[in-house]
Amino acid sequence: MEHFRYSSLLFSTVLLLSTPAFAEADNGFYATGVVGVGFLGSEDLNYRDGIVDSTAKADFDASFTGGATAGYRLNESWRVEGEALYRRNDLKDVTLEGVGVSTGGDFASLSLGLSALYDFRPFDNERLRGYVGAGVVFVQEIDIDFEVSGAETSFETDDVGFQVQFGGRYDLKDNMFLDVGVRYLTLSGAKLEFPADTNRIVEADYSPITVSAGIGWRF
Repeated sequence: MEHFRYSSLLFSTVLLLSTPAFAEADNGFYATGVVGVGFLGSEDLNYRDGIVDSTAKADFDASFTGGATAGYRLNESWRVEGEALYRRNDLKDVTLEGVGVSTGGDFASLSLGLSALYDFRPFDNERLRGYVGAGVVFVQEIDIDFEVSGAETSFETDDVGFQVQFGGRYDLKDNMFLDVGVRYLTLSGAKLEFPADTNRIVEADYSPITVSAGIGWRF
């Protein structure tokens, strides 16, 4: 319910800002397929199970991001956009007491987001628009996997984060465009549980930066 209230408030705010120009705008639905690279810096991992309480710093490789967005242009300046994105970053070697010596693994998520985006024209070019935006993201599945002695140990949860983004769009023709963007998602203190024993928890911040490119269609 809390997730729904955040999304409803954001959507209502955008509608109020956009109403005066709604009838005059080139409005319409659009969808975009996106692929990109995700970067995740060093994160402190805290493991606890009621007996052991340990912390280790983990490093991650840049890796694949992909998904899709769908949105509606409200007027010349404002649009609302939903997204579904999969992010995955490979985990480098780390030793975390209570989990063991991990020689691999990953930190991955599947997220659903809702954002308000403001478009502007940075240059005297009718085909090019820049944009900035912000929104809420429901990380409906986030998990961290550790490869210990050839076996995988996984911790998972779901949570709500906040995202800001910026980028640009270039019209190829009437109903197609290219999109290049950067997203920064921040989620603090996610508590990931071991499914077979929920007393075993890994707590970590999750703040990936995603650089993406995509092609979109207007309907």
